[in-house]
Amino acid sequence: MLFKLWGSMYNPNMSQTGETFFTVVGCMDGRCQIVVADYGKKTFGAIFPDTITEPGIVGMLSGNPSHEFLENLKKKIHISLEKHHSQGIVVDGHAECAGNPVDDQTHKDNVKKSVEVIKSMVDNSIPVTGVFAARNDNTWEVSEIVPAKVLV
Repeated sequence: MLFKLWGSMYNPNMSQTGETFFTVVGCMDGRCQIVVADYGKKTFGAIFPDTITEPGIVGMLSGNPSHEFLENLKKKIHISLEKHHSQGIVVDGHAECAGNPVDDQTHKDNVKKSVEVIKSMVDNSIPVTGVFAARNDNTWEVSEIVPAKVLV
């Protein structure tokens, strides 16, 4: 059933049959977006990433984020889970990050801590994985920092 909403058509299902989604919580830097999306597609068998970005987001999440920031992020994640039936969540960090300018090992540790924060937001109801993207010559590659665990 379609409804008119603000002059456009509104579909209460939010996606079409056969469209599958996963969620990305990561940095806004476009250099790593494609490799992270490819990883999510392969890992969760889904087609479309719902992308939630902030500059240096894993640095923020692993620090002392405000309650308001966490609630806003949780709301976005739950939209992806409830409206698009996301198959899993990828949390990403990357080398050369302007928003979280730390060494790679610290950044990877930030990814691990951020995965735990995200898992608590979703009550471990969906797989959450952590990855780190880095340049290899002129291309970007993803390495898995926290493996996705399929929930039974």
